[in-house]
Amino acid sequence: MLAVAPSSNIAEHSSFAQSQQLLIAQSGCARATTIAQFTTDTYNVFICEDGDGDYFYQGINRSNGDLINVYGVTFTDSGYYMVTNSDDSGNEYTYMVGDSLEVYQNGERIWYEATY
Repeated sequence: MLAVAPSSNIAEHSSFAQSQQLLIAQSGCARATTIAQFTTDTYNVFICEDGDGDYFYQGINRSNGDLINVYGVTFTDSGYYMVTNSDDSGNEYTYMVGDSLEVYQNGERIWYEATY
């Protein structure tokens, strides 16, 4: 059986749908607990804890809503949250957030932005 919502032009309008998705994405940690939140000029970053007690990093581009979620967050001695993942090409990315947001690709820093 197919459930159909009542017809509404506003829900089908692409700019409305995109703005709603962006608004939802910028709120962070859906269905999880926010442990820490950081903002840069480009990103909103959340450190979240899921229902099983596992921590994950959620980075959201503030202008287009692009989202990354990575599990396995650790806390460094220097006060940063850190997490690492790999892409399909074998590149390793490390995300560090605290006083700044830093992203490393294969050990080389490719992004730096102060948090506020």
